[in-house]
Amino acid sequence: MNDEDNINKNIEDEGIKKHYEINSPFNQSLNKSPIPMIAGILLIIAGILAFLFWIQFFTIDVATLESLIDISQFEQINPSISSEQIVEFLNTCAIIGCIIVVFTILGGILSLKRKLWGIALACSIIGLFSLGILLFSSVLSLIAMILLIISRKEFEKKPLI
Repeated sequence: MNDEDNINKNIEDEGIKKHYEINSPFNQSLNKSPIPMIAGILLIIAGILAFLFWIQFFTIDVATLESLIDISQFEQINPSISSEQIVEFLNTCAIIGCIIVVFTILGGILSLKRKLWGIALACSIIGLFSLGILLFSSVLSLIAMILLIISRKEFEKKPLI
């Protein structure tokens, strides 16, 4: 073998090594930090908590509402308001809240997959409006948003499909 053959063989071996290092799932996970995974888990937890919060408003009826709040205070502001209208308003808010929850969970899934950073960040911003019990879901979404901003370089530039 001459020197040219040795150089070509070394280049070929390096190419195989590089291909193996890039495509090996074990080597890829070693180079990445857990920050996007933590952000994804926080967003999914925020979404689940907010969903549990908003689903309560679907189950509320007029009798339950009247036992929880004093309707006469609302009637002082607007005499034509009824308990049924308040229940319908709460149901509408619950529908909007559940739509927001879908985006929050989507952002968590994208963050776990480390794909589409911009959409994951937008979903975490939308998650700020998910409210939840004592605004806990909004706080979790805020923490996840900060973590997503920090870990932008770890997301793939490839399309989702």
